[in-house]
Amino acid sequence: MAKHSQHLIISEVKEDALSIILEGTATVTGEDFFTALVENLSKALNTHSAWITEYIETTRQLRALAFWADGRLLTDFMIDMDGTPCGDVIGNDKFVHHPDNIINYYPQDDLLKELKAASYMGVPLRDTQQNILGHLAVLDTDPLPQTSRTLKIFQIFAARASAELQRLRAEQNLRKREEKYRRIVETAGEGFILLDREYKFTDVNEMYCKMTGFRRDEIIGKTPLDFSPEHHKDFLVSHRQDLFSGDFEDLESTIVSKDGRLIPVLAHCKILRDDHDEIIGKMAFLTDMTAQKKSLLLAAEIQKSLLPREKPRVEGFDIDGRAVSCDEIGGDYFDFFWDRNCGNDQFSIVVGDVMGHGVDAALIMTTARTFLRVNDTQCGDAAQVVSDLNRHLAEEVLDGTGFMTLFFLNIVPATGQLRWIRAGHDPAFIYDAQHNRFQELRGTGMALGVDPGYHFTEFSTNGLKCGQLIAIGTDGIWEATSNTGEMFGKERFRDILRRKAHLNATGIIDAVYQELDIFTSGLKQTDDVTLVIIKVDGKYRPIENWQI
Repeated sequence: MAKHSQHLIISEVKEDALSIILEGTATVTGEDFFTALVENLSKALNTHSAWITEYIETTRQLRALAFWADGRLLTDFMIDMDGTPCGDVIGNDKFVHHPDNIINYYPQDDLLKELKAASYMGVPLRDTQQNILGHLAVLDTDPLPQTSRTLKIFQIFAARASAELQRLRAEQNLRKREEKYRRIVETAGEGFILLDREYKFTDVNEMYCKMTGFRRDEIIGKTPLDFSPEHHKDFLVSHRQDLFSGDFEDLESTIVSKDGRLIPVLAHCKILRDDHDEIIGKMAFLTDMTAQKKSLLLAAEIQKSLLPREKPRVEGFDIDGRAVSCDEIGGDYFDFFWDRNCGNDQFSIVVGDVMGHGVDAALIMTTARTFLRVNDTQCGDAAQVVSDLNRHLAEEVLDGTGFMTLFFLNIVPATGQLRWIRAGHDPAFIYDAQHNRFQELRGTGMALGVDPGYHFTEFSTNGLKCGQLIAIGTDGIWEATSNTGEMFGKERFRDILRRKAHLNATGIIDAVYQELDIFTSGLKQTDDVTLVIIKVDGKYRPIENWQI
């Protein structure tokens, strides 16, 4: 029966204390909450004073967040720890209670003497990791016995104070992080954008506004589509979900400024997630690439000037070639060699593909082109020239850091002979429209630049016929992918050759590039694409017994 009565008393105490807390603090937060808390704690325990502090570890001081004394609020109050009961609470990390004669225990504490203190009760406030945040204390001019009611009320108020102090600390830390983030973003030399899940701008920095010429209020709430050129909108629409999948962390894009200028940008993107790992948006820093693009465009013009300016003028043959880089400059290469002084009106076609693309690949391509032209592959031993090129690239240029594939084809119109060297490149296709048959010019041979001692072999066959066509391309054609991840493939490529075989060489090349553009609609080209077509027309005299 006694235990039951004790439980009832404790329950009543808890309800009274909770009621006081709720009534006194329900509508306030932060510093106002602490003021209301200590005032109501003092009333609940009928003490002279009550206060809550924040522990400043660097100076070993306690800053009063709220100090209630003798019916009024004291402000700007700092409490020293040495020789004080508050110091024992923090220093020993424990509950401290002196029911009477407190001054006898701390004779050096002037504050206790000034308040004529008799009793004291204090408890440390901790966060969830048990780090000390500060303390809650009461003081009275009369004795303060350690009754169950007093302890329960004090514990309830301490728990509520600790929770609010943690919340306040979290808000302060969040504000500091946000201020730091804002300073970083606003002082960045790059444009900054923040998109939500609806693909709308929720934030931009001053540099982005300066870059585009738009004010911030003209951007917020709109989408990247509102600032993109027409040719780039297909990509954004078809990859809207992919942009939030973690792919496309670095991508090139184009934005339209307020005055209509096209601004090439390099975007460094990052997915933003909440505490539950749910995607809430995507941020990106954008670098204006206008100056770099101008330099690359100049380099591209120089590279284009290295491609054949004219096609072989050989009766009975229609020849054309095209190279399109995925960047301003690339590593694909084709060239024509012909010279009537070599006899038999023979001519050669070379198609190469350097690993990778961009500036490095372009420089390697230029080196290979120069080497082949200087060594005049037309009249010499082509296999030896390609072997010499391989050794040059392996020992002096690539040095084990990459490779180049190459297909060299020599045609002797007078005899109908084909001679070729295959250095790791995909085989050339021969299509015979009369018999609707494809053949491949195969043969062994590793990529250039891998083994400097490798010697290449020349393969040959006879029997060219009217209406046949030869196609030499790079893997940028059949390895191109659609927005669903499907590859263009060699079968699709062969089908175009079959359907467009009635066209001239230029028309066939146009058809391949057009269907490739349709297939990859909305996607940025990811590899260089090169294609050479040699078509045997009606002026060429057919030679029987053609075989491979």
